Amino acid sequence: MLLAVSIASILVISYVGYTSGKEVILDNIHGQITELRNSRARQVQSYFNYVKNHAITLAEDPTVIEAMKSFTDSFNQLENEEVTTSMTSEIWLFYEKYFIPRLQINVDGNPTISRYFPEDKISRYLQYYYLVKNPYDLENKKLLDMAKDGSEYSKIHQKFNSFFRSITTRFDYNNLFLVDSETGNIVYSVHKDTGFATSLKSGHYSNSGAADLFETLQNNRERGAFDVIDFRAFRPSYGQPVAFIGSPIFQKSNLIGILLLQLPVDEINRIMTGNFQWKKDGLGKTGETILVGSDYFMRSQSRFLVEKPEQYFKELEKQNISERTIERIKANNSPILLQKITTNSIKKALDGEEGLDILDDYRGVPSLVAYAPLKLADSLDWMILSKIYVSEAFEPIQIFGKRVLVTSAILVPIVTIFSLVLSRRLVMPIYRLISGAKK
Repeated sequence: MLLAVSIASILVISYVGYTSGKEVILDNIHGQITELRNSRARQVQSYFNYVKNHAITLAEDPTVIEAMKSFTDSFNQLENEEVTTSMTSEIWLFYEKYFIPRLQINVDGNPTISRYFPEDKISRYLQYYYLVKNPYDLENKKLLDMAKDGSEYSKIHQKFNSFFRSITTRFDYNNLFLVDSETGNIVYSVHKDTGFATSLKSGHYSNSGAADLFETLQNNRERGAFDVIDFRAFRPSYGQPVAFIGSPIFQKSNLIGILLLQLPVDEINRIMTGNFQWKKDGLGKTGETILVGSDYFMRSQSRFLVEKPEQYFKELEKQNISERTIERIKANNSPILLQKITTNSIKKALDGEEGLDILDDYRGVPSLVAYAPLKLADSLDWMILSKIYVSEAFEPIQIFGKRVLVTSAILVPIVTIFSLVLSRRLVMPIYRLISGAKK
């Protein structure tokens, strides 16, 4: 009886200890994954608030206002400059050699030069001198401060280019545009591409995200206004995903231009990946935090593309992702605007729900997922989720359970032996008394 009571006590204590320990571990896991989601959300919101204030401040800066007015005036003066047949041919060859081949990587079909070739005389003139005749390579066209055309525009360009180039470098913007508020002409940009000197109002890129943002701010006409446009494929950037923020530029009470800043994808990825230090953030081997747009496409980098690309692409193939999409993800080394996620967690977040649940992730693996909507602007609604595989998240519970089981397995025989020895010692005097009575 004593033995049975002892063993039963050990089993009850082990069960209570396991249950209590499991609850504590679960609370810690849930708290960690939820706090990571909340922390990343705050960081992204803080970043967008920062660039918002920076854009507004820049638009009100006297140097920017002066530059906007000077570039617009000198840009319009180029109408009288000659664009020869030879110059046009060289621009055509530039598009054929450098632009179209890179654009083909990110767009479907067969893009043609005529579809993107500048029709306006001023556009051709400036693209000739700042793209074709620019001695720097494609990624460093911004380093040319003054073209050798002798125009007033180039004098203005020399005066302000280093100032704007410094802004994009120090604050990590991919590009900066000054846009004429009346015509939509991009009268200046730091990085020179095929969008430079074209019109967002009537040119080849009038259907782009940049054009939509320009139109919104042009119609707003309020000092200190701000808006942002979500990531969309931008042809001048070879069809890669680009997001813009912008603010109107006023001279006294007159709207004279629109400032557009091209947001860096790298900065958002740095925030979401913890500077690619997932393990240091407590996400183990399978955890990550990602952003998803209202169109269900990813807005940040995938950990598995970075760490295990071969396995990542094999899993995409199993999910029947088209070969073309996989090729584009490989070419850009990014799933942004290419990989669609329609998991239950994303659908719940899109409906405005916030929660924590065990759901299949975008790779079809059961995961512990903390999800929530993330509103960054009136026109920008994203979803954020932190997740980790269930197998890894609950591994501490399994380890704890095994330790409890092993401990119980060791204690039961020890208690059994101890009980037998103790009972023998207790019974022996009784046996002696019985034996003495019989004699």
